[in-house]
Amino acid sequence: MGRGRSRSESSSKSRSRSRSHSRSPNSGHRGRSHSRRRGRTRSRSHHHDRRSRSRSSDRETTDLLKLCWKPLKDDSRNFDAWTHLLQYIEQLDETKAAREAYDDFFKRYPYCYGYWRKYAEFERRHKHYDRCTEVYERGVTAIPLSVDLWLHYIAFIKEIVQHQENAVQKTRVIYDHAIEACGMEFRSDKLWDEYINWELSNGETVRAGALFDQILSIPTLLYSNHFDKYKTFVNSNEPDRVISQDEYNEIFAKVEADLHNVVDGDLFLLEDCVDDSPPDYIPENGEEPPKKIFTRRKHCEEALRVLRAEILERRNKKYLLNEQEVSRRWAFEENIKRPYFHVKPLERAQLRNWRAYLDFEIECGDITRIIILFERCLIACALYEEMWIKYARYVESIGESSRARSIFRRATEVHLPRKPNVHLAYSAFEEKNGDFEKANSILANFDHRYPGYAVIALRRIGIERRFAIRQAGDRDSPDYSSVISRFERLIHDSRTPRKLSAFYALKLARFHAKTRNDRRLAEKIIRDAINRDKSNPQLYLALVDLAYTAPVFNERSVIEALNEVLESDQLSDEDKLRFSQRKLDFLEDLGTDVEALQKHLEYHTQLQKSIENVAVSNKRAADVRGSGDSLDKKMRTAACYTAYPTHQQQQYYAAAPSTDNGVAVVGAAYGTIAPPPTAATATAAAAAVATVGQQQPQISNTTQYYYPGQQQPPTIVQPVPVLTTIQPNYVQQ
Repeated sequence: MGRGRSRSESSSKSRSRSRSHSRSPNSGHRGRSHSRRRGRTRSRSHHHDRRSRSRSSDRETTDLLKLCWKPLKDDSRNFDAWTHLLQYIEQLDETKAAREAYDDFFKRYPYCYGYWRKYAEFERRHKHYDRCTEVYERGVTAIPLSVDLWLHYIAFIKEIVQHQENAVQKTRVIYDHAIEACGMEFRSDKLWDEYINWELSNGETVRAGALFDQILSIPTLLYSNHFDKYKTFVNSNEPDRVISQDEYNEIFAKVEADLHNVVDGDLFLLEDCVDDSPPDYIPENGEEPPKKIFTRRKHCEEALRVLRAEILERRNKKYLLNEQEVSRRWAFEENIKRPYFHVKPLERAQLRNWRAYLDFEIECGDITRIIILFERCLIACALYEEMWIKYARYVESIGESSRARSIFRRATEVHLPRKPNVHLAYSAFEEKNGDFEKANSILANFDHRYPGYAVIALRRIGIERRFAIRQAGDRDSPDYSSVISRFERLIHDSRTPRKLSAFYALKLARFHAKTRNDRRLAEKIIRDAINRDKSNPQLYLALVDLAYTAPVFNERSVIEALNEVLESDQLSDEDKLRFSQRKLDFLEDLGTDVEALQKHLEYHTQLQKSIENVAVSNKRAADVRGSGDSLDKKMRTAACYTAYPTHQQQQYYAAAPSTDNGVAVVGAAYGTIAPPPTAATATAAAAAVATVGQQQPQISNTTQYYYPGQQQPPTIVQPVPVLTTIQPNYVQQ
């Protein structure tokens, strides 16, 4: 009771306090104001946090985008980096960044059909329909043989013009462009089927029949399906609705007499026609009335049978001829495993198949089919110079120089900007057509972007030389000052490697000796090059050959040149042996002093023996090292067997007695121990050593120069021929 009363009193007091507080005049206002202030504070804080998160997200997006672009700034041909960038762009879904990425990508890889479609779908998804149309147009221009890209483009056009005036005409125009661009592609069947079905859906049976007529003469993968569909098409429609009016009249005139002999009555059950003459037109005397234009006819059963049979008979001839063409190409088409573009190299079998297929079409002589096949080939072989050069040369051979120039530009500016051979071919094409300035600028631009190719530098010099000859004509000697100055710049350029500088010096010396007939200047250039590179045997060889090929034979000059080489302290003994052999051959064949011959023979023999002795000693040292290593290994193995005998060893090698050092165990383990050598084996070993000692030294016989930035070619090592005349390399270069 007491506890209950106290709880009641406390509750009544609390209610009294709450009522008194609620009756306070400013209490409600203060509460509401405080609540609003807290709400505004929370709203500002939430808005601030949202903006902070937005800024942070934008910074992260920008950083990720820069990270994707970074490898492409270093190498714009990094295809994997491009695919990563475009994948991120698709997730980002930002218009400006996507357009920049796609546009830069297609400047380098326009044959990637799938990315054209993604780009167009991106613009369509953002309701940029004009930009989507533009992207599709660019795509089918860049890769016109892509049937799938044309079909997606046509589907998009159908969607946006379906409620417009002349929608059918606009769609038909796109279909016609597609057929013109890729209708002769071997795998274009889907495009033909869709076009024919679309015309049939519009009730245009005559147009559909005309399309069937085209496809029945084109070798395609599903050629037999088209003929089956055509037979169904003809048997499902009136004859005058499947062929042109002229052909119908021709066929009807051919079978009309036979039909009248068989059919009693009219050949047509129904005829609708249109008379274009004015209503009040009355033909004058002798004037024929205007012909009626029949819009619809319904033939009797016999007429249908005869007319359809004639129509199909004519198309069957086309089909059989087309079947022969398909069979001739089937093996080539079956061997095409990758008809699309990719940066990965093609298999050699694929390249051989493309070459054989192109040669086959060129032999057939159908220019349109040849062009189509070349364009198909370039999609798969876009990164192969030989295919572009073959295409351009073929087009040039049929008299289309402008198209050949366009092919070279596509190759050098888009697909192969870093390949020297296609640039050389393009330059030669322009020079052949008389444009020396353009020929030189092509190589100059390439040399500026990718310096270090000796073949480019030499071709530019060749252009200068031929231009000087053309300018001079028959009047006077050409002015070769620009040629010489360009050679001099290459030789003395600090960026030119020493071997390459010597190579250019040899070229300049030969130019003076052969073109300008200035052998003294040629010799000076070679000697200057020797002073810069005294260990280069090619320079000494050129000096000897210069004396050897003099117009007036001078034995003394040749011997002095050879002696200068043999007295050099910069050449190896192997190189000297090579030149010593040349001198020996020269004295034997053309020399007049037998004493000099004998004296040099002694020198040559001593030099050869010294090289052989070095080779034998090196081999013996190597054999000793090898045998020592082998013995150490056997001893270690024997110790292992001795220290850790096992039951398995006792089982398999029980016949091998155990010794302290374990050698017998090892011998038994490896088989019967070899007997000690006899006199015969010792003689054979001595003969083998003697044979090794008589081996000729290995001398490098290759021109030691290569292009900067390229892999150094392997050195071809050849034995020195004994008593064999060596032809002058200076003349062959």
